Amino acid sequence: MAIVTRAGQETASEFDVCIVGAGASGLTIASVLAGKPIRVCVLESGGDRNALGPSELATGECSGLPYAPLDTSRLRGFGGSTRAGGWGGLCKPFDEQDFAYRPWVKDSGWPFGFEHLRPYYERAGETLGTASIDLLRLRDPVFANRSDRLASDNVALCRNLRLGERLRSTIEQSASTTVFLQSTALYLEFDNSRQNVTSVVFDAGGDRTLRITARAYVLAAGGLENARLLLLSEGPTGRQRDLIGRYFMDHPRFSVGTLVPLKKEAFAKLLSFDRIRIARRQRVERLIWPNSRRHYTVKGLALSFDAQREEQLLNHRAWVEPVFPGLGSEALEALKSELLFRRDLGLRGSRKTMVSRTLDDFRALNWAKIMHMARPAGLARSFRLQHIVEPEPCADSAVKLSQVKDRFGLNKIDLHWRISDATLRSLRRTFQILQAEFLAAGAARLVATDDEWEQLERPMWTWHHIGTTRMHEDPHKGVVDAQCKAHSVNNLFVAGSSVFPTAGNDTPTFTAVALSHRLADLLLHVVCGARRSL
Repeated sequence: MAIVTRAGQETASEFDVCIVGAGASGLTIASVLAGKPIRVCVLESGGDRNALGPSELATGECSGLPYAPLDTSRLRGFGGSTRAGGWGGLCKPFDEQDFAYRPWVKDSGWPFGFEHLRPYYERAGETLGTASIDLLRLRDPVFANRSDRLASDNVALCRNLRLGERLRSTIEQSASTTVFLQSTALYLEFDNSRQNVTSVVFDAGGDRTLRITARAYVLAAGGLENARLLLLSEGPTGRQRDLIGRYFMDHPRFSVGTLVPLKKEAFAKLLSFDRIRIARRQRVERLIWPNSRRHYTVKGLALSFDAQREEQLLNHRAWVEPVFPGLGSEALEALKSELLFRRDLGLRGSRKTMVSRTLDDFRALNWAKIMHMARPAGLARSFRLQHIVEPEPCADSAVKLSQVKDRFGLNKIDLHWRISDATLRSLRRTFQILQAEFLAAGAARLVATDDEWEQLERPMWTWHHIGTTRMHEDPHKGVVDAQCKAHSVNNLFVAGSSVFPTAGNDTPTFTAVALSHRLADLLLHVVCGARRSL
């Protein structure tokens, strides 16, 4: 493989497949095609190992609900948002119901079900290093002898969360693969019919723009940039163009409710949900036994599928966070804000300075950090719930083009994030069921204040960019078809979570990698078939 820091004369060659983006989806596809008789190029806007992820090109506007700065919500570079500072490595396949049409969920339903995707999930599990998909699909009753409405939802901590490092050697050893780093795709060019992409125009550095030509093109630049590239290109028209960027989804996140255990055994049960403690144990084991193949899973609280169907609710997960001395909600929120602030500074290349605080604030925050890291089980006194909610697909939630231009004179992103009333009603009803189940079991009281419920007007996000080039068999309802091919373009494909019709209850990366394995197989078939027809 040639890894080119600044694109050079190699761009004069025609490739079989051009992949835009070297994140989880783009690198998965490139690794599957590596070593095959197919000439592949990958265009990556960022750099390699030591280059910073975000840049001025990743900034944009947010005209809808408040959202994270766009340059800190995605990373550029070899590995994309799976680089350090990005993805945390939580994996779980979508549930069977996530693929199904649900009459109470507007615009729900995938063109296929879980079993169709199963073999690709298994391959994704090998790529990411996860527990078996059947283990991750289980929802075990929390109170098995009393009720099956409340369940634990299993999520894997994958071993190979830095995919750039995991797949590097496979791609490097491929003589038929070329990766162009610091080469930003600007837009696609189409033929006169607008039914075929003829080239990708990209920045080659030094005030030069060059073209890549290929038989097939794959957009794998993330849920925001995939839509932006299509909107900047004079390609699909009419209803197809109107759909591009619509149905943007992220999993809204709310910190609502405190569980106060009523029984000693309830403490032990709830402590088994502590994902931070389990993640630390995994990291320590990796340091001591780097070749260990042990798999770690963590649990979240969820409703059973039957309960969701009976109540006509959206999918949901609640992470359980033990509260220790010094970790009251105010101190905990201050700690989280501090950690996120320092993360954002690091991603932007700034020094990680402390926020200005009084001496008392400084002492309280440092004590909170000690408790957060030590997590002494015997001192746990209650448990906070962090709710991750499946958003109902909403056409008005969209990636649009801003009037602000980047250094290439192209419109930046304007993210207009919206959440439907049905999504918030589902959370309220789910919370009521959680309250009733814990109280009926005599295990705990779940309480929430009015101030906590006011958060519903200002949700947090999970940095998941989903749905902007959604999949649907009907070209009037989706940008890509069941094969992830653009409906109105013969040689254009889209990879990643932007094709998801619905978002599940968290952790989209596993499904995005599974779909990328599936798309790589299709590309191999398409390119080889095209050659045979010549």
